[in-house]
Amino acid sequence: KAICDEVSFKLSYYNEYKSYLSIMAVVFEKAICDEVREKFHALADPAKYYEADVERIKTDDVYVSRFLTHQKEDKDEAAKMIDSVFTWRKTQGIRDLDYSDTKDEKLKCLFFKNKDNEGDNILWMEVNPYDKSHREEVQKYLLWLVENREGEKECTQISCVLALTDVGLTQADVEFIKFFINYFMYYTPDTMKKIVIHNMHWLLNGVWKMVSVLLSEGAKKRVIFAKNTDIYNTFPKESVVACCGGPDPYRGIA
Repeated sequence: KAICDEVSFKLSYYNEYKSYLSIMAVVFEKAICDEVREKFHALADPAKYYEADVERIKTDDVYVSRFLTHQKEDKDEAAKMIDSVFTWRKTQGIRDLDYSDTKDEKLKCLFFKNKDNEGDNILWMEVNPYDKSHREEVQKYLLWLVENREGEKECTQISCVLALTDVGLTQADVEFIKFFINYFMYYTPDTMKKIVIHNMHWLLNGVWKMVSVLLSEGAKKRVIFAKNTDIYNTFPKESVVACCGGPDPYRGIA
């Protein structure tokens, strides 16, 4: 009994110690987030931002921590990124976009469907039916789609897929791809987990070289090239949609 009592005491002490460490970690993280907030407010110009964005940064520690992660824990750079992102969001009119009732077929080349291995959402882009003459509208739809995705309030990450089966040089839109990459690299804090480029034809190698110079070394590590069923090494088979040869028959465009 004495041994059991001693073990029970040690387990109780260990659990209390773990609880203490967890509390201290939260306190420490909040202190760091508050420091980033102070640095941001020192350089902020509220006239350039949405009021709702400023309110969120005041109260959402997870959101602030995403900026820190994106900037490799550099508090000064995180504060500058918040300013840059908030300014850009207002310039783009992100909170004023509304595609909730859209039936526009040209926008359906972009869609969220299914989950990756970690349970986060997958954003698919069917490049084959994409029409570059509608680039500006598709860009706005991308912003709205990511802004209003499931899990946005919890700051969840997403995986992205560019489906390039049967896509040739004439369909490749370098400007849109630049916009797509810049958006996730500079204007969404630590949101893109990985980007899968599926069935890219060798003719597009030159296009990719032009685009890849925009990527940081960290971002390049998140890019995965996959051919045919290789995509099953990245996502659960049942999550792969029809445009990438998967069993899920869903298509953005009929």
